Parts: sequence; C-alpha cells; structure tokens
Amino acid sequence: MAFIGSARKWRPQRFEELIGQDHIRRTLSNGLAAGRVAAAYLFSGTRGVGKTTTARILAKALNCESSDKPVPEPCGACASCGEIARGAHPDILEIDGATYTGVDNVRELQEKLQFRPLRGRYKVIIIDEVHQISRAAFNALLKTLEEPPPHVVFIFATTELQKVPETILSRCQAFEFRRIAPGQVAAQLARIVKEQKFKAEEEALRLIARMGEGSMRDAQSILDQVLAYSGEGGLTAKAAEEVLGVPSSEVYRAIASAVAARDARSALGGLAQVFEAGHDLKFFCANLLEFLRDCMVLQAAGEGEDLFDAGPEEMEDRRAIAQKLSFAEAHQAYAILQRAGVELRNSDHPRMTLELALLRMCQIEPLADLGRLVERLEALAPAPTRPSPPAPAERGGEGRPPAAPAPRVEAPPSAAGPLRAPRERASAVASPDWDPVEARRIWEEAVASLRPARQVLFRGAELEFEGPGRLRLRVPPANGHAQTMDLIRETLPLIESHFAQHSPWPVRVSLEAPAPPAAAGSAPGGDEARRKEEQSAIQEVVDLFNGQIVDIRPLRGRRAGAPRAAEDPGDAQGED
Repeated sequence: MAFIGSARKWRPQRFEELIGQDHIRRTLSNGLAAGRVAAAYLFSGTRGVGKTTTARILAKALNCESSDKPVPEPCGACASCGEIARGAHPDILEIDGATYTGVDNVRELQEKLQFRPLRGRYKVIIIDEVHQISRAAFNALLKTLEEPPPHVVFIFATTELQKVPETILSRCQAFEFRRIAPGQVAAQLARIVKEQKFKAEEEALRLIARMGEGSMRDAQSILDQVLAYSGEGGLTAKAAEEVLGVPSSEVYRAIASAVAARDARSALGGLAQVFEAGHDLKFFCANLLEFLRDCMVLQAAGEGEDLFDAGPEEMEDRRAIAQKLSFAEAHQAYAILQRAGVELRNSDHPRMTLELALLRMCQIEPLADLGRLVERLEALAPAPTRPSPPAPAERGGEGRPPAAPAPRVEAPPSAAGPLRAPRERASAVASPDWDPVEARRIWEEAVASLRPARQVLFRGAELEFEGPGRLRLRVPPANGHAQTMDLIRETLPLIESHFAQHSPWPVRVSLEAPAPPAAAGSAPGGDEARRKEEQSAIQEVVDLFNGQIVDIRPLRGRRAGAPRAAEDPGDAQGED
C-alpha cells in the first residue's frame, strides 16, 4: 500500500477535530444549527491552518444524509460524507484559482450552476487561492455571487486576503484563520506518533512544532521527514536538530551564560561553532532573542505554561540564566541583539555583525539601582518657599505684619540620618530613670537603620533633650523648605517606634522649623558648603554613567542668579 503522508492521513473530518480554530468552528456550527446558510464564505489565513479542510467539512455538513437539512456536525458515516472525503462527490467542485483565472472559466461555471444538484441538497463550489483569479473574472462572478441560485454555496480560500477585491469581500462571510499555537501542534504530533507506535521525546516534538511556524501541515511534513531519518530508534531531539539543521539548545545556553559572565572569548567560540556547522545565522539570532525574552519574562512575570514555548530542560536553562542576569541587563542585551538582527538582512558579513553584537553584550556594565541616588538628589534640590498669608495681628510701620517667631511643629514619629552631636539641657536629668547618653545612642542607631535617602534629611540637625521622653529636633535652614519638612515628619514615627522597641521609655519628638535664612553674607561659608555638597552628589552621578557635564542651565521658571520671590507678595511689586 502506498505511503500516505501525515497531513492527509490525519486530516480533520469533523468540526470537533479542528485544532486552534474554535472561533470558526463555533460560528459555522451555530449557523448551520439555526439554518443560517450564507451564499458565500471566504476563509483567509496563512498556509496549513485548515482553510480547505474546513471548506470540505462545511460541504459535508450541508449535504450530510443523517438529516433532511444541514447539520451542525457531519456524521462522517453516510455515503455523502464518504464521497466528499474521497473527493468523488458530483455536487462538490474544487477549483484551483491559479488555473481558473479567465472570464471564460467563470462563464462555464455559471452555466453549470443553473442545474440542480445531482445527489445532495447543495452544489458547493470551493475555489482555493481565489486571489489569483483575474479582476475581469472577479467582475464576471459578481452578479452570480450576489444572487446565486438557492442550491449553490461558494467557499473561497486565500492566503493573501489583501488581493481579493472589496466587491467580493462585501458579498461573503469572511473568516480569518489564526496560526496554530506551538503547544497545540506538539500535542497533535504526539497523538500521531502514538498512533504509529513510535517513541518521541517531548523536546523533539516542540522543536518540530516551532519549525512549523503555526502551520499544522508544515509540522506534519517535518514529522514524516524526521521519523524517516530516525528509523526504529525513536524520535529524539538530537535527530530533529540534525535533520532540520538548527543549533542545539545547549548552544544558546552556553552563549547566554558567556554573556552573563562577560566572557567574550566563550561567546565568540559558541558563535564560531554555529557558523562552522552551516546553520542559518538569522535563525540563530531569532532563537537567541527568544531565549533572552524568556529570561526577562521569568524575572518579571514568573512561570506559566501559557507564557513559554519550551520544555522542562529548556526551562531549566532559562532559570539558570535569569539568576545571573538582571532584567535591565537582559533587556539591554536583547536590544543590542535585536539591532544586529536588523543589520543581518543587508549585511555582507553576517558573522562579523553577530560577533560585534556579542562583544557589545559582553561589555554591558552592571546597572546600579538609581532609586537611592534619585532620592538623594531630590532631597538636596532647593525647593521654592511658599509665602505665608499675613497673620491677623496689628500691622505696624508700613502696613506689614510684625515678624513672627519661628513656629514649633509637633510631628508624628519618623526616621532619619546622621546628625551633629546633640545638645543636652539641664532638665534632661530630672528623672533618675532617664539616661540622655543612652537616649542619644539609641537615636543614632535609629537614624543609622534608615535608608540613605532618609538619613540625609537629618544631616546638620540638632537634637535637644527637653526632659524624660521629650526630644526636640531643630532642622538647619538649608533643609527647612516645605518638602523636606514633610519628609522629616513622615520619618519621625519610625524613630519613635525604634525607641519603643529598644529603650525603657516612650519618646515623643517635636519638630522645630528653622528660622528664616539670614541675608546674604550673614552666614559666611554656608552657601559654599551646600554648593560643595551638591557638586559631590552630581559628580557621583557623572562617575556612575562615565559621562561629562556639557551644559549647566538655571532652574526652570527662575533666572540664573536671580533672587527668590519675596515672602510678602508686596515685595515682588515692580519686578519682571
């Protein structure tokens, strides 16, 4: 008996056997059950996804002898279903659009459609690759397509929907067939192998499914080829790789490990093996990109069967690399390799293009967490002071309110950073149980336990012991703007909590806002110290990115060197 390929032998014969096209199966079955039979159907999609197969199943359902009307699911056992499956039914006409392109062919078809079916309920005209019909032939078909005889149903199939005229599309029910997921293809291949009493490795079936690129027919053809190569020894991943001429999964793991270890020599050695084996470098680049993609998905979204198209052993390789590369580093390597993949299309030296990409990937510098650095810069950045509204008190002199003393603000507990030596008051020793020295030590421990971005808020602050369990914090004028004061208030509860856990006395901390800064020149060296501190932070950023300062711009909304807005709106009169 002649050999029958898997694509023909295991072709679906019923709607329920269709794989990966549930949306089409359900629509057609429901329409047939309700008696909604359209005059024309148009099936579009890539090759090998079931367009012609579905057209034949639909023809069976329209003419199935198990009922006196169209059925939602053909029985597959009656004479009509059997003849359609063999391609011998007299009322089912399958036409190849590539050879049926002229107006004369359409006129000949129209003459045949005038007669009623010989055996079935409907005459079904299946035109494959309908986009290859000439425009004149399409125009000749329009009238018949719009008002066909009641016993005629057209089914068109095409892989290039954009070439079908709009006038044809508007007269058809259009269905778009999707690519079949690799997991579904691999499951069907496993059933075929089992039916043939072969043994197959899961990795081999997954590789064949990926090589099919969403086409069941292509995957089944590859399966037949690999089974012929393997013989009685069973289907292995190594045999599939040898037949298909693709690099093994070990190559991708080795090169990704070399990139993670910044080992350029090993990375180039792995690429040399791929090149010398004659593998397609574009295919290799695409698979290495998929490998890096899986590593990033593992880090960001975790594991899930619907997120990966890889077997257990391949997933182990990806987990190992995901632990060596951070998400940012893997993303940077992906971007470099993706640009190389674009360059490969027009490169005269594809090997060198990939070599340079791997070298750049091996030179990726470890990326630091910039969160702390950003918080530090935000804490150092000067914020504009908000003018306070006039107090409801007597105005003197020129109608301005008298200067109010610096307010004392009661703050919730918080956390902070390094401080200057706190001053003690005489009343601190009023209680025999209160130990200012021990309280100072606990305070410094609490500050040291904070994040660096919070510690900097308390730099230069003064701490006074007002009495047992009562502390007063005075912030230097440089940190007295509203944003910093809010951050300090948010942090103080952490310090009070630290005292509650590590000291015998509860502590309440009051926050004293600093006095308004003195006029320029009254605090010599203050501005210079702050400027040095800001320059130190900026230089740290420059050193981190190996950059250089090319321009210095003033703060937005304020001219360089211009004084801040006056506290009283009246002071700003006459200014631009």
